[in-house]
Amino acid sequence: MRRSLRARSRDFVLEWIPAGLELLVRLRFILIDNESMRLAPKGEVVDIWIVDLSVAEQTLQRAQTVLSEDELQRSRRFRFPVDCRRFVMARANLRRILASYLHVAAQTLVFDYSEYGKPTLSRPPSQMRFNVSRSGERALIACTQGREVGVDIEKERQDIEIDDLAKRFFSAPENAKLQAFPLPDRYQAFLRCWTCKEAFVKAVGRGLSLGLDKFDVSLGIGEPGSGGATSTEKFSVDGWSLTPIVSNTLEGYISAAAVEGAGIELRVRTPDEIPG
Repeated sequence: MRRSLRARSRDFVLEWIPAGLELLVRLRFILIDNESMRLAPKGEVVDIWIVDLSVAEQTLQRAQTVLSEDELQRSRRFRFPVDCRRFVMARANLRRILASYLHVAAQTLVFDYSEYGKPTLSRPPSQMRFNVSRSGERALIACTQGREVGVDIEKERQDIEIDDLAKRFFSAPENAKLQAFPLPDRYQAFLRCWTCKEAFVKAVGRGLSLGLDKFDVSLGIGEPGSGGATSTEKFSVDGWSLTPIVSNTLEGYISAAAVEGAGIELRVRTPDEIPG
């Protein structure tokens, strides 16, 4: 994968400093790198990594080298090459990010899956909690310590039967609020509600067996005429914190994160920040 700006800058500095100072500078870089990948021990911080899945063939081939045989087999089941590429890049970046936190090689990570398909780390043993979602050419990877977390991203579109889906899966208050939006804005309002619900379900880890209409995320929909949710203000549902995710790199996408408990800080990051 492409080396980060941090790594290229480090090499430039090391090339020009006096030999006697090189060891001290290297140690300083190590401390900076370790601090940048450290998560708060009790999960006060959730890192939201935004990953661009559109890459060159050479980058894709390098990414495949860190996947497990099971992941490679899953990638081969996709009918279209574009879907295979997106899957591979999302999994490779997940491995790369987790490995950087844990200071291990990306290909050594081993995952387990719950009966509902939620992944956890089985090797190395860790309190790391994470979740992945992808849509179009973007993936979100949420990481924290000791708290369950879920994330969802959806590419904006207007070719879905939003009213029918809302009647099937949204609560009565959510449906009422959705209908208050004029049709052009209703698609975004629908996706704001949908991503909050999906993130919540993924964080709880029970899949759709939880019932999307059994909890209410009306606060995440926004208000008609206001442009909807334009900030990252949190709201709570049954002891879980939900936050719409806003970033310049997510233009054309709508996304949200759900985290167990309260007092959570979200940090939006990109893979260029990973040391090495």
